[in-house]
Amino acid sequence: MYGFKGKILVVDPGRKDTKILEKGEPFYRKYMGGALLAAALYEELIDRLEAVDPLGPENPIIFATGPLAGGNVCGATRVNILSMAPESTGLYLSQAGGEFGPALKRAGFDALVITGKSDVPVVVDINNGQVRFSEAGDLWGMDRVEARKRLIAARGNDYSIASIGPAGENLVRYANLMFEPEHYAGRGGFGAVLGSKLIKAVAVRGDQEIVFKDPGTVQSVNRKGGSGFSQSIKKNPHSFMGVLRHLGTYGLLELNRKSGNLPTRNFNFGCPDESADLKHYHHETARAEVVGRITPCKNCFVACKKQSKANPGHSSLAEYESIAILGPNIGLEQDLETCLAACELCNRLGLDTISTGNMIAWLMDCFESGALDKDTTGYDIRFGDGQKVLELIQNIAFRKNDLGNLLADGIGQAINRLGSQTKFQSRFVNGVGMPAHMPRKKPGIGFAYLHGPNPNDHMKLEHDWIASDPGSLKSFNLTVHSAPDALDAAKIDVAKATQIYYAAMDSLSLCMFIFGPGNIYSFDDIVDMVNAAIGLKLSFADLMEIGERAVQLQRTLYVRLGGEDSEFLPYMAQEIPKGPSAGSKMSQADFDHARKHYYAVMGWDEKGRPKAETLERLGVEPYNG
Repeated sequence: MYGFKGKILVVDPGRKDTKILEKGEPFYRKYMGGALLAAALYEELIDRLEAVDPLGPENPIIFATGPLAGGNVCGATRVNILSMAPESTGLYLSQAGGEFGPALKRAGFDALVITGKSDVPVVVDINNGQVRFSEAGDLWGMDRVEARKRLIAARGNDYSIASIGPAGENLVRYANLMFEPEHYAGRGGFGAVLGSKLIKAVAVRGDQEIVFKDPGTVQSVNRKGGSGFSQSIKKNPHSFMGVLRHLGTYGLLELNRKSGNLPTRNFNFGCPDESADLKHYHHETARAEVVGRITPCKNCFVACKKQSKANPGHSSLAEYESIAILGPNIGLEQDLETCLAACELCNRLGLDTISTGNMIAWLMDCFESGALDKDTTGYDIRFGDGQKVLELIQNIAFRKNDLGNLLADGIGQAINRLGSQTKFQSRFVNGVGMPAHMPRKKPGIGFAYLHGPNPNDHMKLEHDWIASDPGSLKSFNLTVHSAPDALDAAKIDVAKATQIYYAAMDSLSLCMFIFGPGNIYSFDDIVDMVNAAIGLKLSFADLMEIGERAVQLQRTLYVRLGGEDSEFLPYMAQEIPKGPSAGSKMSQADFDHARKHYYAVMGWDEKGRPKAETLERLGVEPYNG
């Protein structure tokens, strides 16, 4: 086969056992890689289980690559991670960049499955197909950056490493995974899944050749993309792609502030107050004082990853999502130093910055609004209290005291303990904290937040502006039109098309900054590159079918494992009170109509379960349990 290794590695650290599942071309033609491959493997592995505990030894966690991984293609380094989510209900899918995916492919595997549970802390070491388990008691309790240094010193720089921090070891429900110091699989709580298996890290290296059917065409299309990107940002350096190149996602702080899409003080506002000193958000100041050298994924010409000029000792410059949620959303809009320190602390200790920031913002809002008070809780924290933020992050990661232990178990447990009067202040959906995009400003994204299989995921479908761009819609064979601030049937039609497209790119393990609609490559370019790599004659419609299969299979597993769509969040019906997005809101009626239309166009029943005919059309087995 071309582009695939035909082998899936399954390891069980408890039994110190490994096995290889061999798959043929028909399997890969149907399931491709990445998100869809991971879902297919997960379904196969839990086939006879009546229930799955996300922190139980029976819960597999799967790392899946794509067919272009390891082939020196820009944007093809993503790895998809899928498992039952400790943070949420049902299945969850997360991604990360870096070299872990390509290293796994060079080691001889299209995917890695970890199941079971070790009896002592271990590192899973994969070297060109050979697997060994090394005791890791000396690394347990160590922050991830220091642990990685030790792992690399013992093994060499050609290893790629996925690791957990103390938060994962302590089974914090929103603990994440680190892939190199710049790359994280943040959502879902997969750090706790590895922690429950007593796995501190997975170290991978390989030097096997990646074989494409037509490598010349693959590289020709790749070079074409690089040339077009270079020309476009020279012509318009202030475009979205230009900002990513020059400032990374840090530059999105200023863009979203100006549009009223920057969550501030627990999403109550769309940007900080006009009186706030936000000079460090401005692009010129950011370039001069904040954004350091690039640290790109291998072969990437966009190079959105940056080091911190202000804090050279930090593992990397925090991303937009992290800075927004641990900055203005908790009242630190004018305190960049503490904000970045909070982001770095989360990264080292192994906490998802988005859910951690949401947890802190919720707690602050409860005290500000009077839902909680110091007399009854013995504690108090307000927007802008940076010192308490840093203390709270430590307490959560290490479960240091009663409050830290409570918050580590997630928003559901916290609301149950502290009282239903705190529920209105929650910006969580099915346990997952809200990303840094205002659902009242972007109702299409807000609608997506409330639906599985990935609740509160801002990378599930295209953001609302594409719904008013006729050129982009034409590429999806859509003639509908929806205003950016509308939530109507047309917006849902766009949501369906782009959700399927995003799932297709996730099934190829491709970066959406590179392969997003209209970003760098045309759809014809993508088809040409994929076919040249794997030696098939797929059409764009075939890729969209792969994407739809991924959506429907993940949805089926999500429902089977207890996942449900969220009810409308009441705060969304309140108008944003001031700023560029003043007056923006979502209505319950629009939401209800949108959900009914969404279920219909997705081929689901009134409860959101995929219909038998929908699954049959895509070759997905329905679950009849």
